[in-house]
Amino acid sequence: MKKLKILVPLDGTERSMHSIDWVKKFFNKEAICITLMNVVETVLTNKMIVPTPNSIPNEFGYLAEESRAVLDKAIIKLEGYEIEKFSILGYAADEILKKAEKDSHDIIIMTKCNKKGLYRIIGSVTSKVVRNAKVSVIIIPD
Repeated sequence: MKKLKILVPLDGTERSMHSIDWVKKFFNKEAICITLMNVVETVLTNKMIVPTPNSIPNEFGYLAEESRAVLDKAIIKLEGYEIEKFSILGYAADEILKKAEKDSHDIIIMTKCNKKGLYRIIGSVTSKVVRNAKVSVIIIPD
């Protein structure tokens, strides 16, 4: 039997960990393979600097440590599951969509964001993923 490939983006908040609890409640360990993903979002003011995934451990070392901590915290909650960890520097929605397509994930499971004000005007990561994903997206309320 083919395992269902699930992408679970985490941002380090307790709210985002609700996705992990939901996965455990509704999926059997033997039936799924989970990719835990953390996108390190940065604001760059110098267009001469182009971050790459390989630059995270080097120039952005402290961010890589924070990203690993986010993913390691989730892994503890998923003992016994088949897990892959993935960190990247970039814009969260874009990187989530790229990862889901590149690795042929079947489902994206993420929590919704309750940001207000400016973030609401700009648009949330969750809404961009829902609008543009080529696979099913399950949104977990916080």
